[in-house]
Amino acid sequence: MRPACDLLKSGLVLADGAMGTYYAQISSGDTAGCEQANITRPDLVRQIHRQYLDAGSRFLRTNTFATTLLYDQPQLLRQQIRAGYQLAADCAGDLAFVAADIGPSYDLDAENSIKASLLAAETFLECAADLFIFETFADPDELLPVCRQIKLWQPQAVIIASFALSPDGLTRKGLPLSQIADVMENSPEIDIWGLNCSMGPTHMAEQARRLGIEGKPLSLMPNGGYPRLENQRLVYGTAPAYFAQVVAGLADGRTRLLGGCCGTTPRHIEALSQALAQCPLPKPMENVTLETAAPQPSGRHYGPLADKLAAGHFTVICELDPPRDSHMAPLIAAARNLRQAGIDAITLADSPMARVKLDSIVCAARLFRDTGVPVLPHLCCRDRNVNSLRASLLAAHSEGIRQVLAITGDAIPESERGFIKPVFNVNSIGLLQMIRQMNQDQFAEEPLLAFAAVDPGVPNLDAEYVRVCRKKEQGAQVFLSQPVFDSSGLPLIRRMRADGIKVLIGLMPLVSYRNAQFMSHEVPGIRIPGTVLERFSPDMDKSAAIETGLSITRELAALIRADADGFYLITPFNRSELIIRLLDGLRADNLL
Repeated sequence: MRPACDLLKSGLVLADGAMGTYYAQISSGDTAGCEQANITRPDLVRQIHRQYLDAGSRFLRTNTFATTLLYDQPQLLRQQIRAGYQLAADCAGDLAFVAADIGPSYDLDAENSIKASLLAAETFLECAADLFIFETFADPDELLPVCRQIKLWQPQAVIIASFALSPDGLTRKGLPLSQIADVMENSPEIDIWGLNCSMGPTHMAEQARRLGIEGKPLSLMPNGGYPRLENQRLVYGTAPAYFAQVVAGLADGRTRLLGGCCGTTPRHIEALSQALAQCPLPKPMENVTLETAAPQPSGRHYGPLADKLAAGHFTVICELDPPRDSHMAPLIAAARNLRQAGIDAITLADSPMARVKLDSIVCAARLFRDTGVPVLPHLCCRDRNVNSLRASLLAAHSEGIRQVLAITGDAIPESERGFIKPVFNVNSIGLLQMIRQMNQDQFAEEPLLAFAAVDPGVPNLDAEYVRVCRKKEQGAQVFLSQPVFDSSGLPLIRRMRADGIKVLIGLMPLVSYRNAQFMSHEVPGIRIPGTVLERFSPDMDKSAAIETGLSITRELAALIRADADGFYLITPFNRSELIIRLLDGLRADNLL
């Protein structure tokens, strides 16, 4: 195979097309997995490589895109990589480059994803790989630590970084092309960078034209159009001739690699090879310079709730649950009563305990329109993929909502998992990152204030603090705590506030013996000490139980007031009159 350093010399190189979708097309229903075929069906993988070489490709990617998903099976991961690299190298001979292909591993958390990529890179280097391609990534932070380590291990290695964008120029994490370009052009570890997957040739051409004529060499590998579902299979319908006609137009300027991604076949690459042979010498792109840093507009304004928190005023917000049906009149009445009582904002839960309730964004928008009280909808990741999360954020912003609580969401009950499918495309940290990126782009003039959750009742407060710091790094500006019933979590809250983190401490009045027992034993994240439970008895009448619950909450508020930036009051059963009584009591105690 050709040495990687030759790829840095001038001249266009034709890459191969898709491995995974083409393998699925010709493998007669093989369900073992494309990468496993390096071991179980090497002749078929070798056949695909040779077909791309016969079509004109001089750049082969190893059949290892998804091997990092085997992080918990390191021996199999190494076995697939070694076999995959050897197959590509044997086929390439002295004719073509061979790139060690590493894809993202979104089934793993960020830390383990980096470790998996490092394991893959180490294995490739053991095979004498000198050319790496990181494909279909969404964020430079996902690959740069690995690239730095590769350069330490093998300084002469050539590294290509390729990102997947939507047709509107954003990665799945919401990063715009301008930000990707800025990081790639200024990262010494990256020799070539570009785009692949997610877009068909026309949309990729539109994004490529936004790049200037100067900079690092580019790699452009669009999909063969967009898929449709036929007989339970994804089918890409773009004809090879059309693909070749559009993609050949990308040979201008800085382009070093042209090839194909999902849905392309050797026929597409052969047609592209023929189209390139008929093209005149590459001409520079139009001199359209890409803005490499999002402008920071003057007067960014988060809204009145953010203003109050920024000014250091003690803030009180109250949580209400959206209804189980579509009738909002009782909720609107409760919100009006709470606003009159002096609440600074209403926060609305998002199907807590995975039980369906009215959409929190719609509910918040309606309350905001009808009452004028600032609203803080919860947005959980359990039921939405990244497209849906981003759409919900756009919807909230369009309705004048300027703050959102990012949460992962309660788990689906075991009894319903066969029918209700959780999504968890990202967790709360990923959602915070998305909000941060949208604040730099779509919401730059009027950004969203990002709230996050903290649980001061966990046994390991140090681990919870680490998680808080990760959320802060991704843009969390204010934290709401789980309801507390004693002072055991104050060391964590004091530590957060010492670092300049604002915390509104959760308080939830208990209203009966049964309510206290249920909350303590059956609701995730709620921890009620025995000394509190003992103040309720089964034979207590309703009035006495409520008075007991309010007294406990007032005592606790007095204990924690000095360690809070505000109170986060959770309303039992949406009974706003109880919160109003609590507010009156807190004022009488000089706590508000």
